Parts: sequence; C-alpha cells; structure tokens
Amino acid sequence: MTFRLIALGASFAALVLALPGTGRADDPKSDPPNAPFTFAVAYTADALDNADGGRAQGARYLDKLALSIAYDGAAAGHDGWTALASAQHANGVAFSSDLVGDAQTVSSIDAPEAFRIYEVWAARALLAGRVGVKFGLIDLNSEFDVQETAALFLNSSDGIGPDISRTGLNGPSIYPITALGSTVFYHPADGWTIRAGLFDGVAGDPSHLRRFAIILSAKDGALLIAQVEKRYGDAARLEAGVWSYTAQFNALDRFTASGAPRRISGDAGVYGLVEGKLLAKPKSDDGGLSGWIRVGFGNGDINPINTYLGAGLVYTGLIPGRDKDKAGLAINRAGFGAPAREAARASGSSLRDAETTLEATYGYAFSDWLNIQPDLQYVIHPSGLPQRRNATVIGVRFAFTASR
Repeated sequence: MTFRLIALGASFAALVLALPGTGRADDPKSDPPNAPFTFAVAYTADALDNADGGRAQGARYLDKLALSIAYDGAAAGHDGWTALASAQHANGVAFSSDLVGDAQTVSSIDAPEAFRIYEVWAARALLAGRVGVKFGLIDLNSEFDVQETAALFLNSSDGIGPDISRTGLNGPSIYPITALGSTVFYHPADGWTIRAGLFDGVAGDPSHLRRFAIILSAKDGALLIAQVEKRYGDAARLEAGVWSYTAQFNALDRFTASGAPRRISGDAGVYGLVEGKLLAKPKSDDGGLSGWIRVGFGNGDINPINTYLGAGLVYTGLIPGRDKDKAGLAINRAGFGAPAREAARASGSSLRDAETTLEATYGYAFSDWLNIQPDLQYVIHPSGLPQRRNATVIGVRFAFTASR
C-alpha cells in the first residue's frame, strides 16, 4: 500500500514537471511590474504509512489545494492597503485519528473533507508602517506563535503549539477553519513588534465541520491574544505571548451535584520561543545550522494538553551543490495535566504524562515551485494511552506552488 501511495505522489510530481507556464514568482514575465493583484495556487500532498504501532497499520494519501488572490495597494496608488482572499480544499483522508491515534497530528494538512473559504481580510498600515490594523477572516497562526525554523516539519505542533491549537470548542482561528477577527501591530523600535488580536471564540460550526459558518454570540465569547517579538537581524528571534478565552468551558474533573461537568472560566495560557542561526555554512553567507526551542502552558483544568515543549535543528545546504535543501530533526512533547489523568482514572482508564514525537525530514528543493520531502516520525505513547504502542510513520510530502 505504501508503495502505491508513493507511486501516486511521484506520478503527480511528474505531471507537474510537464506543465508549461507555471508562472513562477521569480519569473518577471509572469509577474508584471507594479501589478496590484497576485494569484497563487499551492498543492500539498502527503503519502504516509503507519508502518507499526498506533491504532492500526495502513497507508493514506492526504492532500490540500489552496487558491488565493492578494492585493497590494501600493502598486495601485493606495499606499498602506493590502488584502487577501483565499480558499482551500482538503481531501479529508483521516490519518492520525484512524491509524496513528496521536494527539498532536502527524500531518499538518490532516483535516475533514471540505472546500472552505479560508481567509478574507483587508489591512492598513499607518505612520510609515509603524502601526497596522487587519480585519476579516484571519488565520491566527499567520501572525501569532509563528515558528519560522520549525516550518520545515510535517507535524502540526511545529506550526502552532498544541497548548493553543487544542483549545476552544472547535480550536482557535487556524487551519482548517478560521473565524472573524481583528489584529493590530506596533513597531516601537527597530526589531521590536507588539501584536494583539481579538477573534470569535468559536471558529465555524462545531456541529457541521464541512459547512462554512460565521456565528457570533455572547455565549461563544472571544479569544484574546497578545505577543511581543524581538528580531536581531537574521541572527535570532524571540517571541512571547499570552492568550485567553472569555467564555466558560467544562472542567475535566469537576462536576455538579447532578453529575454534569462544572463550567469554569480561565481558559488561558502563555508561550515563548527562541530561534536563530547556530552555525554558519563554511565559505557561504547563506545556509548553515539553525535551531529553536518553544514552550507553552495552558489551563489543565479545561484542556487535556496543558504543557508543551518543542525543539529542533535545521541545516540548510547540508549536501554540496544543494544550497536550498533543508535537513531537520525535531522533538515535540505534549504534556497531559493532572486533571486529565484523574478524569481518565475516574472513567476506569489511565493516561500517561505525555505524548512525544521525534521527526527526521529532508526537504529536497527540486525547483522554485516543487519541493519533495521524505519524512520519518516516531510517536511515543500516542495520545498518552498505555495500551497504544509507539507508532512509526514513514512517508513523503510533495509541495507545489505557483503564482502570477
């Protein structure tokens, strides 16, 4: 089964190679100067096999198609204005839930099947770019908790930490379902950025995951988030943030006299990140070894995952002559809080302290528009369940992008 999926992915890659006029972003003929609109298409496919452990062995082919149109007001004489509209389709093949049984999600494109409007927003920069506002349907993770070095990896925890992504009734405003929101930023000094955001407390409709929905109600509340970032040129970046929901949620191990879960407030948390270049590539200004460490803490009375630690290394240009290729190693540890473990015991089960995933990957930059990425992940204690054996996942990602 694995070989059939990889062959299918390879066939797609061969088809892409044969396509004429892909409209690469670096081709001046396909991107006229001062054009206010940019059209882009991105196709990402993961051929994955849970070779051992987890819930069940088996292979799946997951894919995501993303279409977008971006507007640059400066090119049209409207300095300061930018806008974006995008839509996405995921084929809905469940890999983590059906086969691996992990809590962090092995593939970042694993999502229920649907064609969704994803982002629709307008933004305005003021005071020579020192201040900016954005409003509309916004992917929270495009501005907050961005792990730049970790973006190479397939595991979802390397996009946004599970201490945030596994919160709320339907997750925060991130892939695959976004919510209405507004964000602001301020550059108080060189290298410093302060961001704040206000989002609908419930993204989409939790009862109908395939349906596009914007439902605003006082009961759903709001998600507030703020972040401070400091950049030291291209050498290093620091990031720290705090988030909080205004609504109440069910407690994991507290109950009313009738036995119903007690509703409590305080679904909030903090996170921090440090990343940067550790070692320059000999005889080259580009490439070399970079690394990162991210930590996060949430409310374990409400959310099963209340702590997170992620770290890793990425080397760009490891093989001579392959300056754009990236090789990486990462570790993701999602910790389960005492209330979640107590709730498991009360139900006659048990829960380990954490789920830990180790990932090794290599991004082969075949061209400016096609990346081929073999990947290996080893999931220790999937979902923290003692009866679930450690899982070994092998596969390959194909990422195709084109813009005009």
